[in-house]
Amino acid sequence: MPTNDTESRYNAELCPDCELPLVRPSVPNLVGYPKDGPLTKATPLQRVLALAETANVDVFDLADVTPTYVSALVTIDQCNDNLATTISLTPDLTEDLKTDVIAFALAVVGTPHTITNTPNSAVAISRTRLAPAKDGPGHLARHMLYTCGRTTPSATFAITAL
Repeated sequence: MPTNDTESRYNAELCPDCELPLVRPSVPNLVGYPKDGPLTKATPLQRVLALAETANVDVFDLADVTPTYVSALVTIDQCNDNLATTISLTPDLTEDLKTDVIAFALAVVGTPHTITNTPNSAVAISRTRLAPAKDGPGHLARHMLYTCGRTTPSATFAITAL
């Protein structure tokens, strides 16, 4: 594994926490990458939305009936060995916050037991950012966002079971 003292084989900046390369791929250089793949979209928000769609996760805006401290609700329903996953966003989020929350929610969905072990198979994601995570969904979200063209100081949010 490369360290900060050595040059990455990808000649990329290294993550200060996990020392993996932070990579923003050049789509024309990705052999076999679909011409309409998530990384071809114009903005980081469009890229994470396309990534969610590719992962078969439905993302939509909620009616304005959620508490003010909630940015999103994430649910997983397992039916006949198929997972139906939703990310429901409060409609008043800024584009940057929406982008970061979707990436964090996708990272949480990557460990479905975090959600399925709750009484209603649902969690709420806070609006307030936490300190950057050195591992877990917040750290994964930060890498995901970087790949999608967004640099953020933290993509970690509190999770509350519903």
